[in-house]
Amino acid sequence: MSNRAYAYRAYGLHLRSAVPLPFDPLPEPRESVPSEPDVTVRLGTVPATLPAGPGHVTHKDIWQARPGAFLMHVEGAAGYLVTDGRDMLIEPCGGGADDVTAFFTSSPFTALLQQRGVVTLHAASVATETGAILLLGGSGMGKSSLAAALVERGFALLADDVTGVVLDADGRPLALPAFPCLRLWADALDMLHWRANAQAPVRHGEEKYWTRAPHRTCSTPLPVRAAFVLAAHSGPDIAIEPVPRGSAFRLLWKNTHRKRVVDALGRRPAHFRIGTVLARHVPVVRVTRPVYPFLLEALADRIAAELHETELADGAEQKG
Repeated sequence: MSNRAYAYRAYGLHLRSAVPLPFDPLPEPRESVPSEPDVTVRLGTVPATLPAGPGHVTHKDIWQARPGAFLMHVEGAAGYLVTDGRDMLIEPCGGGADDVTAFFTSSPFTALLQQRGVVTLHAASVATETGAILLLGGSGMGKSSLAAALVERGFALLADDVTGVVLDADGRPLALPAFPCLRLWADALDMLHWRANAQAPVRHGEEKYWTRAPHRTCSTPLPVRAAFVLAAHSGPDIAIEPVPRGSAFRLLWKNTHRKRVVDALGRRPAHFRIGTVLARHVPVVRVTRPVYPFLLEALADRIAAELHETELADGAEQKG
C-alpha cells in the first residue's frame, strides 16, 4: 500500500486514510476538508491483546473491547485497533487490499461509530422527499438488493448494510449518509441489470461486488421516516404488517449491527436512549417475503406503494 493519504466523507465524518477504500475519494483540491480530520486511519503494528481494564470483553478470540478501545484480528487478512472514535490502526497480515477494506467497513468501523455515540443498525437505507427509509434485517435478507431496486424506482441511496442514527438538536432521529456504494451478489446484479456498475470484488474469490449506485446517492443526514424489518418464510406471498410500538424497540435492538460490541464498549445506555426515541416516533413495519423465489421486483413495488400511500395520507392530514 502507498504512503498517500486519501480523504473520504461518510457518516458525517471526514476521514484521512492511509488505506485506499473502494469508494471515490474527495476530489482535489480539498478546501472543504478540515486540516484535522474527524477520523485518521493509519498503517502500523497492532497489539496482540488489549491491556486489561474495566469492562474488558473478549469474543471468541476474534475481538476484544472495553470502553474506548476495540481490537480485532482476522487471520490471513489484518489486525485492527480502534480507539476513542477517532483513530484506527491497521496491520495487514497476508490479506490482499480487498480483504483489508472488506473487514475495515464491517466490525472495526461499526465499533468506531459506536465509540462516537452513533447507533449502528444492520440496515440499508434510502432517501425519500420526507426522510430516510430503513431496511433492516440479518445477513442474507436482501437489504442491499432491495435498496438497489428502490434506487431503480427513483429513491436515492443513503447507506448500505450499516445505517448510523443519531438525535438532532430537537431530539429527532437522523439517519447518516454512509459510503456511496452497495455490496451486491452477482445474482442481484443480474436481476437488476447492473453488471456494468460492478467494481472490484468485496473479497478475493467472492461473487460479491462493490457496486456504484447508477442514479442518485444522498449525502445529507435525514430524519428517519419509517423502518421496514425484513424476514423470510416458506409461504408464497409477501406480507406487510405494522409492528406494535411495544415490540418495535426489541426488533430495533435485535437488528443492531454488532450489539455485543455495544455492551463491551459500555455504550448500551446511549444506544437505548436513541433506540427508544426511534421506537416511539418512527413507524416500524415487518415485511415477510418467500425464501424462494426472492420476488425482488414485487417486494420493491410493494414497499414503494406503501411509502406513496403513507405520504399521500400525511399530506392530506397536513392540509386538513
